[in-house]
Amino acid sequence: MPSTFALSLSKWALDVATKIVKADVRLHHADVVRDDLAIVFVVNHFTRLETLLLPYVLYKHTGREVMGLAAAELFQGRIGRFLQSTGAVSTAAPDRDKIIVRSLLKGDHPWMIFPEGAMIKDKKVIDHKGEFAVYNNGQRRPPHKGAAVLALRAEFYRRKIECLYHRPGREGLQAALEKFGLDSAEEVLGRRTVIIPVNITYFPMRAHDNVLLRMATRFAEDLSQRAIEELSVEGTLLSEDTDIDITLGDPIELDEYLNLPEYASLMACGARDLDDLEMDPSSLFNDAARQLMIRYMREIYELTTVNYDHLFASLLRHLIFNRFDDRCLRERAFLCAYHLRRLGVRRMHSLLERTYRGLVYEDSFQKFDDFLALCLQEGVVTQENGALARKPKPRVGTEDFHTMRARELTEVIANEIEPLPRLCEHIRRVARLPRVMVAWRVRELLLQEDMRLFEEDYSRYFNPGLSKGPEVGRPFLLRPLWVRGGVVLAHGYMAAPLEVRALAEYLCQRGYVVYGVRLKGHGTSPEDLAHSAWEEWYEAVSRGHAIVRTFTDQVFVGGFSTGGCLALIAAARKPRHLRGVFSICAPLKLQNYSVRLAPSIVTLNSLLRRFGRNRESWEYVDNDPENKHINYTRNPLTGISELVKVMDAMEGCLPQVKIPALVVQGSKDPTVNPVSGALIFDQLGSARKELALFERERHGIINGDGAVEIFDRVYHFLRRAGAKSAVPETAARATPAVL
Repeated sequence: MPSTFALSLSKWALDVATKIVKADVRLHHADVVRDDLAIVFVVNHFTRLETLLLPYVLYKHTGREVMGLAAAELFQGRIGRFLQSTGAVSTAAPDRDKIIVRSLLKGDHPWMIFPEGAMIKDKKVIDHKGEFAVYNNGQRRPPHKGAAVLALRAEFYRRKIECLYHRPGREGLQAALEKFGLDSAEEVLGRRTVIIPVNITYFPMRAHDNVLLRMATRFAEDLSQRAIEELSVEGTLLSEDTDIDITLGDPIELDEYLNLPEYASLMACGARDLDDLEMDPSSLFNDAARQLMIRYMREIYELTTVNYDHLFASLLRHLIFNRFDDRCLRERAFLCAYHLRRLGVRRMHSLLERTYRGLVYEDSFQKFDDFLALCLQEGVVTQENGALARKPKPRVGTEDFHTMRARELTEVIANEIEPLPRLCEHIRRVARLPRVMVAWRVRELLLQEDMRLFEEDYSRYFNPGLSKGPEVGRPFLLRPLWVRGGVVLAHGYMAAPLEVRALAEYLCQRGYVVYGVRLKGHGTSPEDLAHSAWEEWYEAVSRGHAIVRTFTDQVFVGGFSTGGCLALIAAARKPRHLRGVFSICAPLKLQNYSVRLAPSIVTLNSLLRRFGRNRESWEYVDNDPENKHINYTRNPLTGISELVKVMDAMEGCLPQVKIPALVVQGSKDPTVNPVSGALIFDQLGSARKELALFERERHGIINGDGAVEIFDRVYHFLRRAGAKSAVPETAARATPAVL
């Protein structure tokens, strides 16, 4: 039995270690561990970390002390004595099966077994026939059935003891108890043996120099190449911001295997059944154990937490293009991520689930950049003038098995999701789609999503007295017969897409695809706006950008008022993917200075609600808009607070705007302080920028009298910015003009 002191010491050491390491260990579905279950955890095995990490995490979350099998070569010297003291059993121990079965009968400790039998460094568990097979000693073999046999034996013995216990005279019961060193039948009854599949997924997996490797080489200069490889991988997993997702599956009950017709006579209450089974314990349950092994191997890998690297690596494996750009990979990864749930994927990495749309938004995307850096480091791809070229797939020989995690990690990552056949087949099909088809699918998905978001918001927040017709708030796409370029167009605060429709139609008539985005919370009701954040407004612009990008590479972004702020933020965040930006009456300063008080009032309202004083809060102010058929007549203070945030965000982004820019401002704007135009112009980082001041006394200068003059100025800016002979970035700054 394990030493309590040794167990406490190992837990203390791991508690200290988890405070030092940067890895984020997350346990999922832990509620399946119950006291009435005698559990065999079957776990995938990629690193030596799992041997200590999993028992520690399970104990921390469930209070159950997990025992495990360890490789025989580890039971030497101090390490061997320590493992023995903590209850670990050597794989070569002659009485290991009896120890495990006795423990399972009593249900005092769950057991952890790696059915793969060794670390699967290449994560290759599926052979060319689609069957489970792992690399071991120079060849591929099926995973071990040992965990299945032990679980079946333990539950079989439990049934036998229960049967003998209820038999008149309890004949044979004492002999059965003595066989396993049990004091009474009550220790066994009231429990059942189950197998719980466990998957451990690491993201990201990388292999390079790290603090643990440096410490090891300092104390042992003659480290083997195998040790260096293991430390470079496992040390990096611990010392960097790695997510370690440990997912428990549903318990696998053994009834359906023990109740097979061929075991009917054995399951009868015979006095000598235990002796007969012990004469050849493996072969008797061989067929059932094989079926059970296939099931838990399948379920272990169905619990894989699918992440960005899985999609990127698998797409790269199946691409039929020798040369491509990063957009080629990102759009395809988006299509794969979009359909993961439909493909039956049970676990998505939380970051992937939240942010996969960012793959096509074309802002900076760190996870993609990190994967591309890995590919370049391993020589899987080369990069020249922005284009990527795929190198021939590396061949992994038996001599490379113990080093491939450090040298061919992209292959290892792709191998990990091979046991998910529906996902892999979908990735293969997407990887081979023509680019025009990929663009069409991305466009249709995003258009459908944008329309669905509007319809859901409109239905949820519709207010008969305040909401306009759906044609006011619905986003729109205008397509010319011949495409000169594309424009993403954003409306203003408390307005709706209809506000920019006239400008959109003017540009469409001149050859531009135009997408009029709907900022979240707009075009529905003020209550919707009260629950919207400015980051959601910006995402609407990014979604519009992704839609327009599927038509043309000549993409511009522009907007009116708050939409102009969002356009300038997009210009700073997507510099490689935009040809120009224009803002019309974008606010850097407002005429009403009390707007800056809104965040403080919102905070006060929050405090009042917390103390149950809702009636005293001040949440809306009346609004008297120029375009009453479009704009809200009530203004939520939370919305004003978000407006202040977006103005501040824009100001911080202006120096990063390097693309051609046009700033339009009305000279007597009653809403936006007219100095905003000049201030924005001065802070822009672009060498090619224009400031156009129009003599106007209204804020909404893109509708009504004089609007066509502004449209024409925007159109001519787009022509100049999109021309091949455009002025280079080092050109002198433009001079403001009053029109």
